[in-house]
Amino acid sequence: MDYWVRETTNTTVRILILVLLFSFVAAAHGSSDFKLLFIGSGDINSFIYSKQNDKFFIDTDVNVSVDAFRYGNVYFNIHLLKETSMGRKYDSDMIFDPNRADYSFGLAGRLELERYFFELFFHHDSFHDIDRWQDSSIYWNSPRLGFGAKNYLPKYRYHHPSAEGAPLRWEGKLDYYALASFFAPRGYVWQKNHDYDLTLQTNFRYRLARYRCVGTDIESNTLWVVNHRGQLQSLHNLIFNVTLYGDHGAMMFYMGWWPHDNQSIRNRDGRTAFGVHLGF
Repeated sequence: MDYWVRETTNTTVRILILVLLFSFVAAAHGSSDFKLLFIGSGDINSFIYSKQNDKFFIDTDVNVSVDAFRYGNVYFNIHLLKETSMGRKYDSDMIFDPNRADYSFGLAGRLELERYFFELFFHHDSFHDIDRWQDSSIYWNSPRLGFGAKNYLPKYRYHHPSAEGAPLRWEGKLDYYALASFFAPRGYVWQKNHDYDLTLQTNFRYRLARYRCVGTDIESNTLWVVNHRGQLQSLHNLIFNVTLYGDHGAMMFYMGWWPHDNQSIRNRDGRTAFGVHLGF
């Protein structure tokens, strides 16, 4: 196992070195297809649960994606995420109780076509208890493969300024994204305290109507999980958004509902939340 870990790590490092060398060589030769970008896009999201307890009160996350450079229509991308889960204290002067933090980091290559995109990346994620006596932290490492409509990417989906013509119009447009994650290799170095073997994330966003800079849409987010016992589990999340579009981003007021959730990590089965979402 140690040999496998060393060889896999060394291979990953070699790939990253080759990518960096390629970027430097392309930049040195002044290739017209190569461009350094360092352009960020993403989400800032905060919501409060309608039914609260010591684990579910307010959740907040910052999800950032940085296009470092591109070669033609292939982008090299860095993903960063920080999420804090807040419970509620009772019979205390301090009602806010942060109980868990989620950190995520990913390196991706993305091919953008006229209407679609494909992604391939390596992802590290970890959930850590905050000020708890017993350590039940979770982490995993996974290669991922994604596919979706181009307008689902944050750098496009949050930038729809008012169009000329009728101020009120029916949009009727569907954006979507599918992401498969493989939790391998197994072993304590790569995986800890979770039962995932394979997941498939399917996200749909249907834009309903638009009045000048105000839009409405419905989202459906589903996580399909195959655990190490071969069982199929799932998480289903429905969101209704009212969106204010600006010149460089958007603000959304939304209501979210988890009608079903029987997977093992941060289970929100039957919960409802209301929040504010900033996209840029």
